[in-house]
Amino acid sequence: MTSPRIPPLPREEWTEHARDVFAYWEGEPARASGSRSNTMTTLANHPALAIASLNLGKYFMVDSTLTARQQKLIVLRVAHRCGSTYQWVHNSLGALRVGVTQEEVEAMKEDADSSVWGEEDRCLMIAIDGACNGGRFDDATWERVAAVFDRRQIMDVIHASGYFAMVAWTLIALEVQVQPDFAAFSRSRAKQD
Repeated sequence: MTSPRIPPLPREEWTEHARDVFAYWEGEPARASGSRSNTMTTLANHPALAIASLNLGKYFMVDSTLTARQQKLIVLRVAHRCGSTYQWVHNSLGALRVGVTQEEVEAMKEDADSSVWGEEDRCLMIAIDGACNGGRFDDATWERVAAVFDRRQIMDVIHASGYFAMVAWTLIALEVQVQPDFAAFSRSRAKQD
């Protein structure tokens, strides 16, 4: 285990803006006592950036055309591709809570043509992989994805893949540590389907 490169914000440095970050997902109790999430306490070092990023993430998790299941599949696929342990650990648990099976969680590490997936999920994996490959899709792949998802859904998948890759890069670069008790407070922030 390594030490974080930018540690969680110490209590003596908590400002009202930092408390806004703590309360973003956890509500008023976190404003007073701080977040239980190392991600949030680390992001609180830069509240303006944190709130902007959280607002975009909230769109994908709550307001986009994506289902809760699709959102979790996207974040897991991206976490695996980027090697983000923190993102993988938290979202594996969250995925199970929104109906993704353990077999599907493990299949995130396999080729998109894994026998676990039906055509819609395969196309989701292909779209995520294309986004993670710099947005490059050959025409046949694009047509396959477009046969399953409408324009808005495709745009949400591509943008969400990029957003969650950005989160992965941040967690990896800052060496944000997984909390030993994460399962006690980690919950899916996604809309309920």
